[in-house]
Amino acid sequence: MNDTTNAPAAAAPGPVAGMAITFIVLLVIIGWIALGLQFLADTSLFGGFLLLWFWATCEQLDFRRLPVAIAGALVGIFLAWFIVFAAAKWGGAGLAAGIGLLVLELYMDVIKAVPLLINGSTMLYLTVAAAPLIQLHVNWLELVLSTVVGGVFFGLVVEGLKRLAARFAPAG
Repeated sequence: MNDTTNAPAAAAPGPVAGMAITFIVLLVIIGWIALGLQFLADTSLFGGFLLLWFWATCEQLDFRRLPVAIAGALVGIFLAWFIVFAAAKWGGAGLAAGIGLLVLELYMDVIKAVPLLINGSTMLYLTVAAAPLIQLHVNWLELVLSTVVGGVFFGLVVEGLKRLAARFAPAG
């Protein structure tokens, strides 16, 4: 992740700019819902929104960090799925294998061994996807699809809006 410890805080937009940004964000959210519902169940759309939240909050919408956010998310989904699958398939031994894999992943995150695949996005998705209510209702393949397609959708929209804003920004 980007180290923003010493970075100056961005100035908050004024009331009119804040309303414009809120309106644009709402349009983008409606766009994702309309697009996502064409091929996903409404219970899977959260994958794209979760990716957007992570990328915006932790990676400050840096387009270069989007592939890392998506890759980490997919590893987190896989780990959450594997724990459920292994426990159902092999009982206690499978659960132990799943928890062992989780501990290994946690260790690798702590030492930053494979930051492309195991990062903050991994931990966020693992935490959410491992929640019992999610596990009871999630279609794992749709969650993967929602995460990837949502990430690409939000990435392209945000990058396009950034370029458009730069084009019309006053010279200074």
